[in-house]
Amino acid sequence: MRFSSYINNAKCLEWGLNANQGALFDLLNQASGWAREVVINGSVYYWVSRNEVISELPLFYSKPDTVYRHFVELDRKDLIDYLKVDGKDLIRLTPKGKTWNEFNSEINPKTSDLNPNNSEIDPKNSDLNPTNNITNNNIKKDLTNVKSKKATPKPTALALLAEFGITDQLAEDFIEQRKVKKAPITQTVLNRLQTQADIAKLPLVEVVAIMIDRNWTGFNANWDWRGESQFSGKADPSSKPKFSDENTTWWQGRTIEIYGDTL
Repeated sequence: MRFSSYINNAKCLEWGLNANQGALFDLLNQASGWAREVVINGSVYYWVSRNEVISELPLFYSKPDTVYRHFVELDRKDLIDYLKVDGKDLIRLTPKGKTWNEFNSEINPKTSDLNPNNSEIDPKNSDLNPTNNITNNNIKKDLTNVKSKKATPKPTALALLAEFGITDQLAEDFIEQRKVKKAPITQTVLNRLQTQADIAKLPLVEVVAIMIDRNWTGFNANWDWRGESQFSGKADPSSKPKFSDENTTWWQGRTIEIYGDTL
């Protein structure tokens, strides 16, 4: 029994076929994959037993007489050449009948004696499951899509630093410093450091060395990274004020001058 029937609805409407006849024609279209060949006057026919049709299409046929009437009807519509020889029903598609496959040439690209244009499905699949190849292709595509959707693993800190030219001991020291300060090493962080390094006209590796030496978690081109003057821009976040707010005795023993208007 066939698990699936592939009916060309457009051709059925064009040729005036009902659903039963459409299923039968689909079976005949693939006869080269399962029926026995019989050569008559140099032409290849296929022996299609009525009982075999009933066995393959139990949903559509249950009586041999009905199968015979539909053979005759398909012959009358010039879709098949039907011969009765030695009690055998012999079938071959006509040129008109071979156009059945025009709608699915990409699905059935192989050629055959029955349909030299593009009809024959692999016999290994046609009887039991003519859509087996299509299903397998869909599964492969789905698996490919699933694999492509998996998140790409994030690069390690060493690999990320290496992309910016920071390697060996300098990279390890920088990773250790960032770990102590609980400051992550990310693409965004390194891009920002690269921007400031470009402004300061320094290579990024030198900026990283300065950050490690001064125990900075960031870098700004306006900071006193040379150590020659006070900060002209944003101060180092880690710098502390000279006098603590909690120390109330810092003024003792000092002379304080206040400039301004006397109230």
